[in-house]
Amino acid sequence: MRNFIILILLFSFGFSQPDDTGLTLERYPILVLPADTTTDSESIEVTLTNIVGSQATNLNRFDVIDRAQLESILNEQALQMSGIVSDEDVVEAGRVASAKEALVVKVINFGQKGVPPEDEEEEDEKDRKEARKSGLFGVLAKGIVDAVVDKAMEDVERYPNNIQTVIQAEVRKIDIESGKSVASFPINVTHTGGNLSKSLGSALAVVTAQVSSELRNLYLLTSELLDVNGEEIMLLLGHDLGLESGMRFEIVTPEVKRTVRDREITIPGRSVGLVKVDEVSGDASRGRVLRSWDDLEPGYRAVEYLKPVFSMGILLATAPANTIYRLEFQATPLPFERFIAMGVFNLGTIKDTFDDTDFSFGIGAKLGWKFLHGSGRSIGFMLSLPMHFASRSDDKSHIVILPIFAPSIGASTAIQISKSRDIIFNVDYVFTSAKGSWKYSKDNDDDETDMFDAEWDDDAPDVKPEGLYFSLGMRFLTL
Repeated sequence: MRNFIILILLFSFGFSQPDDTGLTLERYPILVLPADTTTDSESIEVTLTNIVGSQATNLNRFDVIDRAQLESILNEQALQMSGIVSDEDVVEAGRVASAKEALVVKVINFGQKGVPPEDEEEEDEKDRKEARKSGLFGVLAKGIVDAVVDKAMEDVERYPNNIQTVIQAEVRKIDIESGKSVASFPINVTHTGGNLSKSLGSALAVVTAQVSSELRNLYLLTSELLDVNGEEIMLLLGHDLGLESGMRFEIVTPEVKRTVRDREITIPGRSVGLVKVDEVSGDASRGRVLRSWDDLEPGYRAVEYLKPVFSMGILLATAPANTIYRLEFQATPLPFERFIAMGVFNLGTIKDTFDDTDFSFGIGAKLGWKFLHGSGRSIGFMLSLPMHFASRSDDKSHIVILPIFAPSIGASTAIQISKSRDIIFNVDYVFTSAKGSWKYSKDNDDDETDMFDAEWDDDAPDVKPEGLYFSLGMRFLTL
């Protein structure tokens, strides 16, 4: 019998799917069972079944019906669970249970075997190189020895503490009424390391995370915007359906039905904003508007938003008193939080004490706190911790580099101009700096790089990054 798992979603017992308005009002009853009811309880099929069931329970948006409950339902109708192996069987079982959808998880590949550790592979590569240096006899001798060892060890696990576990599966969502597959997602996990049980446990931990994420994507929570008061909102959804503080929802206008050429069509709603849940009760919740690009009104739909949001920024910075110009690139992984952490890379020029314009580049981090934090604008303090490098030629035509650590404090303002774009204005003050010495690099005979002090006819030039900086640019969000 083929190895796969069947998950039948039962929407009987009150039809607790989203109602005609598309809102999530009750939990989904979900049945989780292996296809082969005679499968060993320690098999990978049963293990995956337990993972799916536990993750569905943890999400708190499903009522999980276990195998014993299914047996009771089928026994009442003088039916058995055995033999559910094809799509047709899945559809028939779903109809018997008054189900509307089913998830079919097919195990494509599962295996565990020992593999050589990386350091041993490197050692083998060195041995092969040495054998090649010894000529044809060395290569043949090594091949004979390896063949003898492989023959002697063919029934023995040579790497019991470096097991590679592979799990591959496909999950298909089937509509019971039509019998057609309407969606699918793969599960592909490979983990190397540890003994058999440890390697399997690590691989299953990754499977668990994948299953949880995909279940969320397949069954998004959908609510209604009950109230809007400035930037505070209320949703018709609580923790009884799995809602948690910190979850985000996209606000969408209602669908519009229109008759065109004697045919009724449905025009989907428009996205108008993004909100975040802060406080959750049993059947309602409060939150705040993260960002809006049109008016939010009671009655609009709120759809669970799972996509990660980050921002990329580009700014032109200048310090007029120091004749410094920089093009700065920023990346912020959590742009909606009060506490901000971002990575920074910049390119530019700076004048030194020889009155020469030197090329400069830098990399670093910025940490900040928004004291004014709302939809459409923000103002906060910022601490910058960059490492800059000035580059020029010394008096012997070597390309030399001067490292400079120049922390700064400042203020940052962001003003929304569209759904995914902000204008950014920063003011920073570099209050001190720590500099190394001018050096250049040169390769030696061992293909390694040595560093040497720059050579100057007189005193070395200096750069002075201290002072007031102004930055203006734009930020782009992945919305």
